[in-house]
Amino acid sequence: MRLGALLVASALIACAPPPSRAGRPERVVSLAPSLTEAIYALGAGDRLVGACAQCDHPDAAKALPRVGGYLAPSVELVLAARPDLVVVVPSPGNREAVRAVERAGVRVLVLQDRTLADLRAGISALATALEVPDAGERLVGEVDAGLAAVRARVNGQARPRVLLVVGHRPLIVAGGGTLQDELLTIAGGTNVAADAGAAWPAFSVEMVAARAPDVILDAAMGSEKGSRTLFQELTGVPAVQKGRIVTLDPDVIFRAGPRVPEAAGVLAAAIHGR
Repeated sequence: MRLGALLVASALIACAPPPSRAGRPERVVSLAPSLTEAIYALGAGDRLVGACAQCDHPDAAKALPRVGGYLAPSVELVLAARPDLVVVVPSPGNREAVRAVERAGVRVLVLQDRTLADLRAGISALATALEVPDAGERLVGEVDAGLAAVRARVNGQARPRVLLVVGHRPLIVAGGGTLQDELLTIAGGTNVAADAGAAWPAFSVEMVAARAPDVILDAAMGSEKGSRTLFQELTGVPAVQKGRIVTLDPDVIFRAGPRVPEAAGVLAAAIHGR
């Protein structure tokens, strides 16, 4: 952090009242879109006083003061919001900023989001921190019920082999041990990259040809353009032969929040063509 930024942060800390370490948080900053969505779903959206730039759902979140990006939150803007709780999903890009916020004496709640088990635990922990445990139980129940409905919808249908694309250059796909892998299974597909040995493995076009997916789901940024050229030469791949390359909204597919049943439903429709 530059000297000027440190001085600004120090001034903000000196001027702000001491953050509360106990009791119900009344001023909350969210540094992840999925957590912002969860806070609103828990009925505590009125306590949000700041959010990262990518927080755009529900519509009310668009009006929140911005405190930097998901990968690069601003320590100065977070502290200027005078939060008594900051909630965050860990990433290499935000680690130092989050540590600086903690050193300033602000309570930080770090929640994992890699799997469905993480999501359930995260909702419960967030509800506990916000002192709305009943709302947490309700929301977990709603998520599970929504996922169960998608399972029932595809029950008994064939399970096509699916490749879920995360990025184009390099070609990154969803591997095993991820929430997206779990959602593909719930949606009635078989993830062809589940055994690739990494959560987000890099694939070559040759590997795509060898795995021969029946459906390619492209949720990479700019996928409308990329899908037309990236796989066009793989004429032996069933997904290419049958025109089963489907572009998806990455915000729906990759946000590990209360809308995961919607994500599972979108995947099911894309995989089964309805």
